[in-house]
Amino acid sequence: MIVVGRGRIGSALARRGAAVGTPVTGIGRDDGWEALDAAAGDPVLVAVRNDDLAAVVERTPTHRRPDLVFLQNGAIRELLADLSVASCTRGLLYFLASDRTSPVVEGMDSWFCGPHAQAVAAWLARAGLAAQAVDWARFSYYELEKLLWLACHGLLCEAHQATVGEVAAQHKRELHALVEELVEVGQITWGVSAPVPYMVDRMVQYSALIPDYRASVKEWSTRNGWLRDRARHFGLAIPRHEALLRATGHHPG
Repeated sequence: MIVVGRGRIGSALARRGAAVGTPVTGIGRDDGWEALDAAAGDPVLVAVRNDDLAAVVERTPTHRRPDLVFLQNGAIRELLADLSVASCTRGLLYFLASDRTSPVVEGMDSWFCGPHAQAVAAWLARAGLAAQAVDWARFSYYELEKLLWLACHGLLCEAHQATVGEVAAQHKRELHALVEELVEVGQITWGVSAPVPYMVDRMVQYSALIPDYRASVKEWSTRNGWLRDRARHFGLAIPRHEALLRATGHHPG
């Protein structure tokens, strides 16, 4: 398996692969790119920050771009469309790699959709990480769920100086209210049916599996900022979200 990126996720995948005899060819910022000169057909996992996606796509040979598998969180549909790679495989990872050297903390099933979904899910399973290939409709639900998990926990962890496990245990009612307020943004934008109680229960379940992780507000343009922009576009009131942004010092624009 080829993995672009040697940060938390790329390093975790490389260690897991090596441990079970499915080695990873890593590509860093300045080395390893010759691995993409090979014939097309095998998946290439992209484990970089959202801001680095444009540079990765530009540096990927044209014949290998359909093989890219994007593992990024957040509302990246528009970005991928702008880069002409919207039809590529996407993945949503539900495990935690806290840094480049720490062991992976296993969470729930990760989800993949697209041409290489089956192959990547099978490879992760061999590496001991549960994963499933799903259709676009189901993937869209998990895409919204993960976006809201990140956006809501980022705010609530900062507001309460808490970990995600503490938010799940002590602030579930507030989490439910925030999800209920924001979910309509995703439902209208992506046409997703997302029952809030089910979504919140899954969020709490995931947080309980990685209880020591402390989320934060980041990647503004594809998380909280995107939710705010879409809410304004559709004329949706999101007062809890806005109050928490003010309270935590995140209220640009």
